[in-house]
Amino acid sequence: MNSAVSWESFVRELDARNTAPNALVQAKDRGTDSLELSPFELSQELMRSAHDVLRSTEDALADTTTWLAVADASGVITYEWASNSHVKNLMSRADVEAGADLTETHAGANGVGTALARRSRTLVKGSEHYNESWHPFACGASPIIHPVTKTMMGVVNITCLVAEQNQHLKITLNSMVAGIQHGLLARSRTRHQRLLDAHLRVRQQSRGPVVTLDAFTMIVEDDLGALIDRQSIWELIESVGPLATELSLPSGQRLQLIPVVRGRLSEGCSLVFEPGRRVAELVGAGGLAAIEVQKGRRERLGPLEQAEFEVILAALHSTGGNKSEAAAKLQISRGTLYERLRRYGL
Repeated sequence: MNSAVSWESFVRELDARNTAPNALVQAKDRGTDSLELSPFELSQELMRSAHDVLRSTEDALADTTTWLAVADASGVITYEWASNSHVKNLMSRADVEAGADLTETHAGANGVGTALARRSRTLVKGSEHYNESWHPFACGASPIIHPVTKTMMGVVNITCLVAEQNQHLKITLNSMVAGIQHGLLARSRTRHQRLLDAHLRVRQQSRGPVVTLDAFTMIVEDDLGALIDRQSIWELIESVGPLATELSLPSGQRLQLIPVVRGRLSEGCSLVFEPGRRVAELVGAGGLAAIEVQKGRRERLGPLEQAEFEVILAALHSTGGNKSEAAAKLQISRGTLYERLRRYGL
């Protein structure tokens, strides 16, 4: 999935919710681009979504000989739980505890590392483990893939003694995965709805263009979509702190900053641009801090793609970000232009 996607179904709801007649809104959502998603960010979102599932699983396994773990997208254990002190001591002596790197390149075959490498559920038991100190254990593990973005969020693992392995290991693992993915989906829907509500509320009260975003998603009016890079502007927002009411752009313009939840910048915010100016003037030449981000993308382009990228970017700049005019200037359909914008992360 591309890092920038247009959600037509998400957008179509706007007409029924008192938006301006000519306001077309896009939602740009983070995808699987590892340049944009850090393991720390993914781990935080995973643990928030998994909290209730982990607590209920701990209660269910309290009288067993079991060890639970969650690893982040880079294979490092971020959470662990042992049903008793004996299990905890066994795992500690095997050097398996919070902070341990269980990727296959570092630790050889093991539940977490193998599930991460294969991107599928796996069972590693006894001598199948590379590390001899893990031979007494059977480890069932599964990657957690975000149900919306398809991003690898991390890995959940259940470990028991080989002699005690039975079908309940697989059943419990499947139940945990389903519960965590349900939590991720619920949080994603709630987050998107909260951003949409905030965007519409601020839009109704503002004369200038409005952009609403958080660390994962950006809702932006169509004319601004090609000129604003979500990651760059979010980094600027984070730099000013949760109590800020204004944001200064590299172009010198000062934007009103309205948090979605007062005092909690992580929940997102709306930015209100100055009304009555051409789109290109609002963010400065070349778009808001997009040049630095686009350098990394350009390095991955072939000569023909690089040339096409430059032509499209020039057309957008010359039309002030108007995609219909840019498509006509390029003599391609609007749909084809949107496909190229998604391909090049514009």
